[in-house]
This record gives sequence, C-alpha cells and structure tokens, in this order.
Amino acid sequence: MDQTKDSARHREVSAAYATHADDVYRLAYAILRDPDDAVDATQDVFVRAFERWHRYDPQRPLRPWLHAITSRLALDRLRRRRIRRLAIPALGREAASQPGPYSGGDPAAAVTRHESIEAALAALQPIPRAAVLLRHRYGYDYSEIGAFLGLSTSNVGAVLSRARAALRARLADDFTPTHRQEEQA
Repeated sequence: MDQTKDSARHREVSAAYATHADDVYRLAYAILRDPDDAVDATQDVFVRAFERWHRYDPQRPLRPWLHAITSRLALDRLRRRRIRRLAIPALGREAASQPGPYSGGDPAAAVTRHESIEAALAALQPIPRAAVLLRHRYGYDYSEIGAFLGLSTSNVGAVLSRARAALRARLADDFTPTHRQEEQA
C-alpha cells in the first residue's frame, strides 16, 4: 500500500515538475540572481514538494504552493550565501570575497530598459525583491505574499511601498522624459 502511495506521489510531483519547473526557475533566478543557484533551488523545491506532498491541498492551486516553497528556499539560500561571504574572508579565503556579476556598478549606461529594471531589482534587499516579484510578476495579493515571506499583510504593504520608492529613485535617471521620448521614436 505504501509503495502504491509513493508511486502515485512520484507521478504527481513529476507532473508538477513538468508543468511548473520553468516558472519555479524564473522566480528562483529573480530572487537569487545566479543561474546555477536558481537551477539548484528549482531542484530543491521539487525535492521539498515531494517530501511534503501530503501537506498539499489538491483543492487549491499548485502554483502558489510551489511559489511559497521557492520564495522561502531562495531567501534561505541568500542568507547562507551572505553568511559564507562574510565568514570565508574572515577565515582567510580571499577568493570568496570577490564581487559577483550582479554587485556594484551602474549597468544602466547604454543598456536596454529591461536590463535597467533587472539591475534595479537586483539592488533591492532579498525580502523587498521577493515581495515586488511576487506582487508584480506573479500577481499575488498582500496576504499571500505575507504567508510566503512570513510577514503581516500590513508589513507587506510597507515593504512594497519602500521597494517601489527605491525602484523609482534608481530608475529615475534611466527613464527621464527625454529618454522616454527617444525610446518611443
């Protein structure tokens, strides 16, 4: 009997992977900003989903459940990455302290609008970045975002407000009225 349940669970998670892996990867990448980490996170999300499949309510949509797992897992990875980045140089491993491809510099000079927005998103702290992505790319409401990120609904509103202000400030130079007119021409 257990083998039958395990086999059914395997089929269901495999079907979920086939349907949602690309979407999970996109969210993981948007939070982590590293393609290799995002691939690893995607695999970990489905491993965790397999382990916790008994907690999934099939009467509810699968995508938000997977996004909640993805958000938590990606944020945990960022915390561990930060700890390693701080601890390893202290242990004398200078190579680990080299800046990554998304740190520092203003990539907005002579780049497309998409790259400017991605750079502005990358400049946000992990929680505000995840909140903005979950709200504006995936359309979740404040209560869902709060549940995913462990925040109150009112705190989600405050986090989003500050994140939007930071994005506006960062993008103000890139998208001045003159630039918008040039872009439309």
